[in-house]
Amino acid sequence: MDGFLTIKHRFGFHRCGQHTLRGVDRWFILCLMSFVLAHWVYLSTASSVLPDWGESSALALKLLFPKVGMYSLLRKVEQSRSLLQSVGLDLQLVELKT
Repeated sequence: MDGFLTIKHRFGFHRCGQHTLRGVDRWFILCLMSFVLAHWVYLSTASSVLPDWGESSALALKLLFPKVGMYSLLRKVEQSRSLLQSVGLDLQLVELKT
Protein backbone atom coordinates (compact mmCIF):
# COMPACT_ATOMS: atom_id res chain seq x y z
CA MET A 1 0.00 0.00 0.00
CA ASP A 2 2.84 2.40 0.82
CA GLY A 3 4.31 2.04 -2.67
CA PHE A 4 0.97 2.87 -4.25
CA LEU A 5 0.59 6.03 -2.15
CA THR A 6 4.13 7.07 -2.98
CA ILE A 7 3.49 6.69 -6.70
CA LYS A 8 0.14 8.41 -6.41
CA HIS A 9 1.26 11.51 -4.53
CA ARG A 10 4.90 11.96 -5.55
CA PHE A 11 4.07 11.85 -9.24
CA GLY A 12 0.89 13.94 -9.03
CA PHE A 13 -1.57 11.27 -10.08
CA HIS A 14 -3.84 11.89 -7.10
CA ARG A 15 -5.29 14.78 -9.12
CA CYS A 16 -6.33 12.62 -12.09
CA GLY A 17 -9.90 11.48 -12.33
CA GLN A 18 -10.65 7.99 -13.51
CA HIS A 19 -14.25 7.36 -14.44
CA THR A 20 -13.96 4.42 -16.82
CA LEU A 21 -12.05 1.16 -16.86
CA ARG A 22 -9.96 2.43 -19.78
CA GLY A 23 -9.14 5.56 -17.76
CA VAL A 24 -8.02 3.44 -14.83
CA ASP A 25 -5.83 1.35 -17.14
CA ARG A 26 -4.25 4.46 -18.63
CA TRP A 27 -3.69 5.94 -15.19
CA PHE A 28 -2.04 2.74 -13.99
CA ILE A 29 0.25 2.62 -17.03
CA LEU A 30 1.26 6.26 -16.51
CA CYS A 31 2.00 5.57 -12.84
CA LEU A 32 4.05 2.52 -13.70
CA MET A 33 6.01 4.34 -16.40
CA SER A 34 6.72 7.27 -14.07
CA PHE A 35 7.86 4.95 -11.31
CA VAL A 36 10.10 2.93 -13.67
CA LEU A 37 11.71 6.08 -15.09
CA ALA A 38 12.33 7.50 -11.61
CA HIS A 39 13.71 4.16 -10.41
CA TRP A 40 15.94 3.94 -13.48
CA VAL A 41 17.37 7.40 -12.77
CA TYR A 42 17.84 6.45 -9.10
CA LEU A 43 19.77 3.33 -10.14
CA SER A 44 21.98 5.42 -12.44
CA THR A 45 23.13 7.50 -9.46
CA ALA A 46 24.68 4.36 -7.89
CA SER A 47 23.57 5.49 -4.45
CA SER A 48 23.49 3.01 -1.59
CA VAL A 49 20.88 4.90 0.46
CA LEU A 50 17.15 4.44 0.08
CA PRO A 51 15.71 6.64 -2.66
CA ASP A 52 13.87 9.88 -2.08
CA TRP A 53 11.21 9.47 -4.75
CA GLY A 54 10.56 13.20 -4.95
CA GLU A 55 14.20 13.92 -5.78
CA SER A 56 14.37 10.94 -8.11
CA SER A 57 11.28 12.01 -10.05
CA ALA A 58 12.54 15.60 -10.31
CA LEU A 59 15.91 14.37 -11.58
CA ALA A 60 14.19 12.07 -14.09
CA LEU A 61 12.14 15.00 -15.36
CA LYS A 62 15.25 17.15 -15.67
CA LEU A 63 17.36 14.50 -17.39
CA LEU A 64 14.82 12.78 -19.62
CA PHE A 65 12.43 15.61 -20.47
CA PRO A 66 14.36 18.91 -20.36
CA LYS A 67 11.70 20.91 -22.27
CA VAL A 68 9.04 19.93 -19.75
CA GLY A 69 11.34 21.07 -16.96
CA MET A 70 11.98 24.35 -18.78
CA TYR A 71 8.26 25.01 -19.29
CA SER A 72 7.68 24.25 -15.61
CA LEU A 73 10.34 26.81 -14.69
CA LEU A 74 8.82 29.40 -17.03
CA ARG A 75 5.39 28.82 -15.48
CA LYS A 76 6.82 29.43 -12.00
CA VAL A 77 8.47 32.62 -13.24
CA GLU A 78 5.17 33.84 -14.69
CA GLN A 79 3.39 33.04 -11.42
CA SER A 80 6.03 35.06 -9.53
CA ARG A 81 5.79 38.10 -11.82
CA SER A 82 3.37 40.00 -9.53
CA LEU A 83 5.62 39.34 -6.52
CA LEU A 84 8.62 40.67 -8.42
CA GLN A 85 6.69 43.75 -9.51
CA SER A 86 5.56 44.40 -5.93
CA VAL A 87 9.21 44.83 -4.89
CA GLY A 88 10.03 47.00 -7.91
CA LEU A 89 11.57 44.40 -10.21
CA ASP A 90 10.65 43.70 -13.80
CA LEU A 91 11.52 40.45 -15.50
CA GLN A 92 11.64 40.04 -19.25
CA LEU A 93 12.20 36.72 -20.98
CA VAL A 94 13.85 37.05 -24.37
CA GLU A 95 14.36 34.27 -26.87
CA LEU A 96 17.96 33.90 -27.99
CA LYS A 97 18.40 33.08 -31.64
CA THR A 98 21.52 31.14 -32.51
